[in-house]
Parts: sequence; C-alpha cells; structure tokens
Amino acid sequence: MVKKYSKLLIIIAAVLLICIPLALTSPSYEELASRVPDGFYKEEVKKSSEVYKDWGVISSLIITQQISSSKAEKYYMVGLAGMTFGVYVDMGTKLNFWEGMVKFTANCMTWLPNLLRGAEITILLTIAAVTVGVILSVFLALGKMSKIKILRGFCEIYIFVFRGTPLLMQLFFIYYGLPLINPSLAINNRFMAAWIAFGLNSAAYCAEIIRAGIQSIDKGQFEAAKALGFNYAKTMKKIIIPQTYRRLIPPIANEFIMVLKDASLTSIIALQDLSKITQSIMTSTNDVLIYLPSMAIYLIITWVFTKIFASLEKKFSVYE
Repeated sequence: MVKKYSKLLIIIAAVLLICIPLALTSPSYEELASRVPDGFYKEEVKKSSEVYKDWGVISSLIITQQISSSKAEKYYMVGLAGMTFGVYVDMGTKLNFWEGMVKFTANCMTWLPNLLRGAEITILLTIAAVTVGVILSVFLALGKMSKIKILRGFCEIYIFVFRGTPLLMQLFFIYYGLPLINPSLAINNRFMAAWIAFGLNSAAYCAEIIRAGIQSIDKGQFEAAKALGFNYAKTMKKIIIPQTYRRLIPPIANEFIMVLKDASLTSIIALQDLSKITQSIMTSTNDVLIYLPSMAIYLIITWVFTKIFASLEKKFSVYE
C-alpha cells in the first residue's frame, strides 16, 4: 500500500514544504495597504472600494477609485513570500509582462470564489443529468429491442426526437414553453428545468450506447442461457449486462464530457453555472482574461472525471 501511493505522498510532502513557509510569510492587509503610494489617493474621488483576498500562501488587494462616470483608477497589490508587488492602472495605462501578471493574479483571486461556485453548479447538473439519463436509457434501450410494437415504437420515437432536435431548443421549450401550454406545467426552479432537459436528452444518447453494447454480445450466449433455463430478465442481469460494463464506460464518459460542456447552454435561463458567471464577470469588467481561469477549471474537471472513468474501465475489464 505504501509503495502504491509513494509518489502521491512525496508530492503532498513537497507541496506542504512549499506552502507552510509561504503561509507564514504571506503579507497581511495592513502590509499591502501600507505599500500603496500616497499619490494614488485623490481628493476628487467620488467613490472608492477595496477587495482583499487572503489564501494563506498568497494575498491580494485591489483598490478602486471612481474619479468620474467615465474615469476610474485602480491599484493592484499581490503579496507572496514576504514580498509585495503593486501596479497602477487607469484607462490609458500600458502594462509590461510582469505588471500584467500582478494584475491578472489579483483579479484571479477575486474571480475564483465566484467561478468555483459556478463550477459546483455545473458539476452537480452534469452528474445529476447523466445519472438520470443512464437509468432511463436502460429502459429505452430494452424497449427499443422489445418485440412489443407499441413499446418499441414509443422508444424509437423518443430517441429520434431527442437526438434529432437541438438541446438548446429542448431546454428553452421546457423552461419557457411548457407554462404557455398549461401554467401548472411551469418549472420555476432553473436547476430543475435544466436537470429535466439535460436528463431527457442524455437518456436518448445513452440508450443507443447501451443498445449497441448489448447487441455487441454474441447471440450464442443468449441461446446458452435459454438452454440453462434462464428467462430474459435473468439472462440480462446475470450474463449480458455485466459483460457490457467495460464497453459502455468509454462512450458514456464521452457523453458525460459533452453534457459538462453543454451545461453552458443554461445561460439562456440564467442559471448561474460556470459559463454564465464567466460571462457576467466579462460583461462587468470587460477583461477577456477571465476566460483563462474559467477554461482551466473546465480542463481540471474534465481531467478528474476522465481519470475516474479510466479507473472504472480498468476495474470492469475483469468481465472481458
């Protein structure tokens, strides 16, 4: 066990050795504020504000002075390893690389709490939607392969409709269209509306994945199970479905990643997911660099879940 996790333990120890001294020497608010040049403060200021963030190993302070309706001045401070770095910015300031890094770091420390709250909504929506989609898809896949014409027809039409129309339109219809048909159908909770739309859409795609996985199993196994006295349900539960686990994981993982990225469509119903919050910050600050930490969060989430699905695939390979 120790050997298996030796690399991870070494990385954790190295991170602690770096973070502990940084945390002990991180400048406080008073230290950062004392480094702001006296010439920055002006008497004609109409409004001023301060944003201070302390992450233990690094701290930041952003001071904004609204001189007029069209003019604002800012001073960005970043404290790290007992040192402070400051940069003055107004409408016409041109920054070099290191000054730009100070500004970007201070802004990131301000943006990240909101971005992480949005990421939480995105992850919860994705997990909830794909979970519901996978559960429904099992019944849809079995229904599509059923010999009962009415059941097979319903499942085929469902899959055709939800795969053949854009998810954006489905979401728009469920949130805005259903109340027009009947007020009692209104879904006032934005997350619930998105969950229903994404879950129903994901079910259609996962149904085809599961159907293809089941049909990829050799038909001889169905015949052998029948010869042993197994009924259809027992054959599926004990023999067929366990063999499809490993084959289903990669395409379902792809569906998960697609839903994760498509969650940005929820901006049309103003759900505060990662994409919507990024857009809101961009609108209020007019700083396109907000997309860098936002994309980094998406990449981290994608990487984590890719690793999870890869480990699941390896675990269920025992059935191959």
